[in-house]
Amino acid sequence: MSKPKRLFVLRHGHAQPFGYECDENRALTELGIAEVKAAAKAFIAQVETFDAIIVSPYLRAQQTAKVFLEELNSSLNIIDCPLIVPEGRKIEAAIWLDSQRYRSILVVTHQPFAHQFLDYLVDEPLPVGFSMTTATLVSVEGVFFAGACCQFRWRFSP
Repeated sequence: MSKPKRLFVLRHGHAQPFGYECDENRALTELGIAEVKAAAKAFIAQVETFDAIIVSPYLRAQQTAKVFLEELNSSLNIIDCPLIVPEGRKIEAAIWLDSQRYRSILVVTHQPFAHQFLDYLVDEPLPVGFSMTTATLVSVEGVFFAGACCQFRWRFSP
């Protein structure tokens, strides 16, 4: 049997309100930066690692990834993925992620995609009261990334 893969799903930190600018260009706020730093510290406390960081091309997700990597003192290169934007398609994203050579992946994404994606992947209902507030970090594990093929491991929310 194949060794399980780990997936960490991180929603971006708190961002500027939606206004006149294009949604893709909304930046993190100071609160958002602090939230992401807290999520990174929680990740460190779990004694986890990842081989790749796959990030939405939206500015707030890119900034979240950079802050997270800085807190971990990591020099991993960011891999942009247009499949994990807010309106991303969970099945296409799962197929693409599963095809990657990495065993442990951090995905930095948005709502509503993050919640829908996790709900699709896990093999039982998400915990009662589950939500993907800003900078929430969730860990799942499975032999492959597909519908109802992963187990929920843990969740951190600042």
